[in-house]
Amino acid sequence: MKFRPVRKFRKSLLTRYVLILVVAFVFIPVLIPVSFLASWSVNLLMNPDQVIQNKRPYGTGNDIESAWHQAAAELKGASPEAVDSKLRELKKRYPDAALYWVNTAGQTRLQLPEQETVPKQWSLEDTIAFMKQRVDADPFTVVAFIGGDEQAKQGFMVLELPRKFMVIQADGRSSDSRFYGVFLAILLGAFVLLSYLFFSDIRKRLLRLEAGMTRQGPDGLPSPIQQGRADEIGRLEQAFNDMVFELKDSRQREHEEEELRKSLISHLSHDLRTPLTVLGSHLYSLRQESLTEQGQQSLALMETKISDLSGLMDHLLSYNLLSSGRYAMTIERLDVLRLVRESAAAWYPVWEKAGITADIELPEEPLYWKIDAQGFRRVLDNLFQNLVRHAGSGRYAGIAVEPRGGARALVISDQGPGMQAVSSASGAGLGLQIVDLLLREMGLARDTVSTDTGTKVYLYPSQKLNES
Repeated sequence: MKFRPVRKFRKSLLTRYVLILVVAFVFIPVLIPVSFLASWSVNLLMNPDQVIQNKRPYGTGNDIESAWHQAAAELKGASPEAVDSKLRELKKRYPDAALYWVNTAGQTRLQLPEQETVPKQWSLEDTIAFMKQRVDADPFTVVAFIGGDEQAKQGFMVLELPRKFMVIQADGRSSDSRFYGVFLAILLGAFVLLSYLFFSDIRKRLLRLEAGMTRQGPDGLPSPIQQGRADEIGRLEQAFNDMVFELKDSRQREHEEEELRKSLISHLSHDLRTPLTVLGSHLYSLRQESLTEQGQQSLALMETKISDLSGLMDHLLSYNLLSSGRYAMTIERLDVLRLVRESAAAWYPVWEKAGITADIELPEEPLYWKIDAQGFRRVLDNLFQNLVRHAGSGRYAGIAVEPRGGARALVISDQGPGMQAVSSASGAGLGLQIVDLLLREMGLARDTVSTDTGTKVYLYPSQKLNES
């Protein structure tokens, strides 16, 4: 168990990328010399004569100085004509150099080539200034006493060579630097390629994970994805798959519980109808008997509760059929206002008995929606029943048509305490759920605006295609 964090660290994305960086930085001191050696080798293979030809055309400064002093020593006791001849011979050896010699009288003799800066007559001051100017200067200057005698009994001779001819030249051929740069570029490209592949793999795996999260399977849940390496993204993929499996198990349990609930409601609805029917018949028989006023009140209360319980059973059975998709509907293009007037006329005696004033303001022109007639009547009955039970204290029931949701909406309003008020009546919540399920099946929507001074319920098509 104590080695598990180490194994996780080794499989980490951070570890892999740090390893790439470490390899890059550690191998730089090694790869640069290797690149230089490889560059030199390639250059040697491509230009085998380049090493020989990459040289100074006249040798080094020591080589030139030694050769000049040796030539001067060979002129010991030579006549001026012999010195001139020797300088012309040396000029062929050093064509890019300026050569001249000065006799013992300080006169400049032969100049190859002629130079205006060289004095015709040399004084001691000229000689000293010339020596100081030519120290480590350009051109490279060599002065040698003719005959090798340091007392200058025959004069001295001078060689002046521009220093550009003393550096290594490649005779116009390509140098090693281009191959060296190519190898460095290859190494840099390899590092960039490794980094690109590293992050490209991460991006591809993240996109695959995103696709798995957003794509739904046949059951409406995300589908499991294929797991990759056991790094951070791999553990995220595993956690996502575990979540999907848990959701599938939860959905399966929910489906089983839903089926059990629907079966229980269906059986209860049918099983309770028989005793309720028996109780209702016995209560009817009791009404034929002579009872006291208190007995009559108790009998009326029992009849009311049995009626409420019977209505609740109807609600449960309807909700069960609607939630399971087994509620039979026939969608037709019908005049909604005609159905509203018929339902309001049926409820008018109930409102009158409860002291509720009905304010019905419907236009004369028809309003056509694609609905199920029986289902829409059920919606109206539930809403009217809730109005009587929960908003009867307002003594008002309004029915009108107003614009809503980009369409004409049917508005049922009251002046009761509002939906926030606590009511002791039963079945209200289930009744509204049945209303919403019926409206959804018919392509209608419900908006409710409720305050402490009343409630407005808007019914309108959820899509304008429903309304013609």
